[in-house]
Amino acid sequence: MYRIQQFCLVTYILLSLLLSSACSTHHYKNSKKNAEMLALDAGFKPIYFDTKWFQIYGLEKIKVPINKKLIIYIEGDGQAWKTRFKISKNPTPRKPLSLYLAIQDSYENIIYLARPCQFVDAEITSNCSPEYWTSHRYGEKVLNSYHAVLNQIRKSYNIKNFEIVGYSGGGVIAALLAGQRHDVSRLTTVASNLDHFKWTQHHKVSPLKGSLDLYSNDLDFATIVQRHFWGAQDEIVNYEMNKVLLEKLDNTYLKYYIYEQFNHSCCWVENWGTIKYKE
Repeated sequence: MYRIQQFCLVTYILLSLLLSSACSTHHYKNSKKNAEMLALDAGFKPIYFDTKWFQIYGLEKIKVPINKKLIIYIEGDGQAWKTRFKISKNPTPRKPLSLYLAIQDSYENIIYLARPCQFVDAEITSNCSPEYWTSHRYGEKVLNSYHAVLNQIRKSYNIKNFEIVGYSGGGVIAALLAGQRHDVSRLTTVASNLDHFKWTQHHKVSPLKGSLDLYSNDLDFATIVQRHFWGAQDEIVNYEMNKVLLEKLDNTYLKYYIYEQFNHSCCWVENWGTIKYKE
C-alpha cells in the first residue's frame, strides 16, 4: 500500500512539473504570437540581436533611408514573479505595454527591445537564469547587452543619436544607458521605478543587490532632455518613490509629469500620441 502511495505521489509531482513547464512555454508563445500580430499590422517586423551575454528579441519599423535619429523602446520587467514568493519560469509580459506605446508612436524609425529572456524559451536559452529577471534585472551583464545592441543598430543604420523610451523597469535600463552613453539625446520614462532602492523598501521586498543604480557618480545627464511620467493612481510605483533621485538627475532639460487618473497600465497607451511629445 505504501509503495502504491509513494508511486502515486512521484507520478503526481512529475506530472505537475511537466504541466508547469508546458504552461510556461504556452504563456511565452501565446504572448509572442499576440505581440507580433499587433506589431506586424503596425509595420514592425521581428528581429533578434545576438550579444555576448544574451539574445535580445526585438521588433523594428525602419524607413530607408533612415534619418539621423532612431527611437528605442525598452520593455518593462514583465512577469518576473508568478506570485509574491514564487519566481516565474519565463519573464515574458502578458501585456507588453512598451510595445503598445511603440505601436502608437507615429515616428518612422523605431526599434522595440524586449528584456533578456522575454519572448524566448527561457528554460533552454543560453544565460537565462532567473536572477536576470529578479535580483540582477538591472545588472552589469544586462546593461552591457543593451550597449552591444545599440552599437549594432548604430553601425547598421548609421545612427547619429538615440531617443530611448522605457516603461516601468525598462525605464531604469533606459536611464542607465542614457547616463553612460554619448549618443542619447532624449530619455523618456513611463511609470518607472527609477529609484529601485525606495521601490523595494516601499513594497517590503528584497533589494535588487545584483543591479546597478542611478545614484552612481559615473552617470552623466547634463545635456540629455528628460521626460518622466507617473500616474497618481499607480500602486506599484509613483513619483514619491522617485523624487529624491530626480534631484540628482535634474538638469536644465528635465521635466516630470503626474497624471491624476492614470495608474501603472492605464491610460498611457490611448493617450501616448499627446503625452510623448510633452514639452
